[in-house]
Amino acid sequence: MAFSLPDNATMLAFARERHWQHIDETREQFLEYLSSIRNKRGSHPISHNMIRHLSQAFYDDDSESPDGNVLLSRHTERPFVLATILGRRFQQGPWLDYVKPYHLNPAVIHQNIHEAGGPLALRPVGVELEVGTVAPDGSEPSAEALDRFNEAYIRHAQRIGATLDISPELCIYQAEVISPPLFGYARLLRAIELNLATLTHAAHEAGLLLQALSVYPTETDFATSHSDKVETIAIFLNEINESRPAQRRYVEALRTRYAISRGEARPANLLRFQGFHMHVDIAGRSEALGLLSYMLNLGSASASANAALLKGGPFMDGACDPERLCVRETVRAISITGHYIGLPLSPHLQPDALERHAYLLRANLANGTARALLYGEEDGEPFSGMHNMLGRVRPDLESPKRVCTLENTGMPSHPCAERLAAVAHDYQLSQLVIEHYFRRYGTNLDALYADQDMLDVFGALSRETFLRNMHESDLHCTDMVLETASGARMRLVDFYEKKRRLLKRVLAPLNVIDTRDVDSLYDRIYHFLVAPNGAANTIDDFINHPTRRGTGNWGRILRDAYLDAGGTLGAKNPEAVLAVVQQLHQALLRRYEIV
Repeated sequence: MAFSLPDNATMLAFARERHWQHIDETREQFLEYLSSIRNKRGSHPISHNMIRHLSQAFYDDDSESPDGNVLLSRHTERPFVLATILGRRFQQGPWLDYVKPYHLNPAVIHQNIHEAGGPLALRPVGVELEVGTVAPDGSEPSAEALDRFNEAYIRHAQRIGATLDISPELCIYQAEVISPPLFGYARLLRAIELNLATLTHAAHEAGLLLQALSVYPTETDFATSHSDKVETIAIFLNEINESRPAQRRYVEALRTRYAISRGEARPANLLRFQGFHMHVDIAGRSEALGLLSYMLNLGSASASANAALLKGGPFMDGACDPERLCVRETVRAISITGHYIGLPLSPHLQPDALERHAYLLRANLANGTARALLYGEEDGEPFSGMHNMLGRVRPDLESPKRVCTLENTGMPSHPCAERLAAVAHDYQLSQLVIEHYFRRYGTNLDALYADQDMLDVFGALSRETFLRNMHESDLHCTDMVLETASGARMRLVDFYEKKRRLLKRVLAPLNVIDTRDVDSLYDRIYHFLVAPNGAANTIDDFINHPTRRGTGNWGRILRDAYLDAGGTLGAKNPEAVLAVVQQLHQALLRRYEIV
């Protein structure tokens, strides 16, 4: 099922019928009422009919324990979404806790975004970095070591000023650190450096090795975290993938490719990819801008180039892939939830989209509001792309400001703070250009297609082209040849130089940022790719050398380190993979002065 951008006439019709302020006020009243009945728990019996005071449900449901549903505004011919209820499969407590707000505003369009979203400005970017830990002998970390790691992280974060927000991932020996939204390269670099330093200190103190790679590399059972939420999701992932014949065949082929022979190795225990997620604000919480940004920021050649800049990880379960320098997307495809979703649903602005959004919730195929917007079909069967290789639009963040973000989940984890910060700032600048385009043209892409540079840099790629780019970068990382929406093929360094010129041309007349910041960013990326003083050839050079840091092909450096450790391409050699992980850990210790 392919969905397209709503046209300007559709957006205008909705905005004329429902003013954006009316939608905001109605949602605010609903959330205040929802908060009030949540606060009455324990003193009053709670019935789901209480939330019908200000809403109507898409599906009739008289049960005292409601299943997945969408709550809509009342008394209107064109209702709008107020909230969703997650399905029973994903509820681990009172159903009232699983009523999730919906903040995207379909009446904020290109003609009123200056009122609803303020003036054009650089939007802050928040980041999430996933890493893994392993015992020095390559075995799985003990529960005691993981407790020491988490305790040490908090202590060192308080000491040096890193983020305190660290949370478990699907696997018990993975962790994710979350940085608050920031502006610009320098602030992003500082935050990422502090987080990596804290993670390195914590792993060292707990007697573990830290690895920040695109895929968790060593031979383990990849045991899932001990929480009701994670266990529920793991069961769901196993069931949905084992019910699809094509996915079963894929898992068996992957088990053979990487010689995985231990246990059942079910899908949830094979999902070992690690990511660098980025969130950028959507101005005015505009639903249409969210869709446009998703298409042009996450589905364009820019996204393919940024992913290549961070890729590097040829290892899976103690084996080295015989062809690929990065196996992240190969691993992500283990799950149907990781398939490509070209555009999220707009429950208000696309035909039949509300029905499909509600279906994913009622069928217990999505464990969140944003994920229920990622509707896909394979072999005629619907699924939610919760691990979609592009990302998602987040309308459900429960913060006082009711922000909505564009979340990029297509970027791999990486140990080089400079590259991570560069990709995050590039993402930020891209969003600024796309928001400017939306304010001028709405969702009409004629002007983009008429501008060759805009088409090359931000033009939405077809599914086939996007997947070709991903495969090319899996094989070659930064040595890839990139294909753009116009069909042009170019090296990464040429693409980023084209993007530099475009951003300066578009942004200079707007006077919203200093275009010297554009030059500064792309000078750094040029240095990563061209390495005028010589490229890094070893892990330690890539992490620590004063002039070669962050240069060279990271995937090739990792593969060469594996070969130097006695490994053979395509063969199972956990000892050689562990030697690479140890080298990376030692390089991070040197960088953050733990010697």
